[in-house]
Amino acid sequence: MALSYIFTTLLLATIQYSLCVPVDQHATPETRYLYKNLMTMARNPNAIMFGHCSDTWSGAYGGHAPYEIKTNTTNIGWRYTVDQALKDYPDELSDVKSVTGQYAAVIDLGLWQLSRDRKIVVSHLAKKAHKRGVISTLSQHLFNPVTGGSPWVENDNGTVLHTVRRLLPGGDFNWKYQKNLDTIAEIAHNLTDDKGKLIPVLFRPLHELNGNWFYWGLGNKVQNTEDDLKSFYRYIVTYLRDRKNVHNFLYVFSPDKFKDKADYLKVYPGDDYVDVIATDFYYTTPQVKASDFHTAVKHVVEIAESKNKIAAVSEAGLFNNDIDTKTNFWNDKILDVIKPDPTSRRIAYILSWANHCNNNNCELWVPYKGHPAEADFRNNFFNDPITMFADDIPDMFK
Repeated sequence: MALSYIFTTLLLATIQYSLCVPVDQHATPETRYLYKNLMTMARNPNAIMFGHCSDTWSGAYGGHAPYEIKTNTTNIGWRYTVDQALKDYPDELSDVKSVTGQYAAVIDLGLWQLSRDRKIVVSHLAKKAHKRGVISTLSQHLFNPVTGGSPWVENDNGTVLHTVRRLLPGGDFNWKYQKNLDTIAEIAHNLTDDKGKLIPVLFRPLHELNGNWFYWGLGNKVQNTEDDLKSFYRYIVTYLRDRKNVHNFLYVFSPDKFKDKADYLKVYPGDDYVDVIATDFYYTTPQVKASDFHTAVKHVVEIAESKNKIAAVSEAGLFNNDIDTKTNFWNDKILDVIKPDPTSRRIAYILSWANHCNNNNCELWVPYKGHPAEADFRNNFFNDPITMFADDIPDMFK
């Protein structure tokens, strides 16, 4: 009877895995491989990839020509430029690499307004990342197409009421948002490797859509409804996948903090539009509890596995540069919080936000060489057997 039970369990697991396909039925073979490999990574409680937004695009340490120098301090902040991309200059710098000797396993590249220069740099760095086996994700802080103002609602003095409805098909500004999607599709179609094959990426539209700070959020003066946001997410996926024939995207759903599973799912667009179930979780104040992070990750994993999706933490970090003093943050408040629980360990990756500098001030989420948190990050977080950086991961595209 025990053997029969084991056989049945294995059979059911095999059937479930065989149904492990992305929401794009026409996804490229490499995109399907990435999906299955991410699923395998997510189901493995002993492997979590570490990601860093703009890992090779901006940083706080080691800047030199021809990088754009962003500070005059001893650590020398830097930014990779369009001129470097056009000349195929190596994207050698990385704050993560300066501490660990390895690049992050996942890099997030911000699309923002998709200017000519940004399109060039995003495409170039995504291709560079792919060549070293790193996974790219794309996110966007698009200015409000209706007002031209900030994506942060409180910084926009224009008429933002019902922005999302006005961007949907039938709305008076749909044409403008559609042009943005056309540009994203253009980038996707031109993301090719040395053999001319399309490079798979994770696309994360409308991140933190349950929060009240973006015009694509809830509970602010835009007065979006939950159905507005579900429709908006579906429209983005449907337009890119079915109309523009973008077949190298996996779609990430990433609300901010939530109270419970029902709260998480209140803006969920449906299983046909999401490949990765994720959350953004920041320690914004000292009052944020590590137990809340554990609960959030556990809920994300349980929701993802119930839907046969991939689980991830799409953004995480400590606000106000507090990593300067809380030097073991990435263990104390992230890794050691989820490690004791075999459920919360089953995530594909955790991604931190970008280190970036301006006017001699740097916003930091991970340490750089010489930073007070360098030793703790390297000795405790990087050296933990469960974390995986660029050199640790298998070929995710085969």
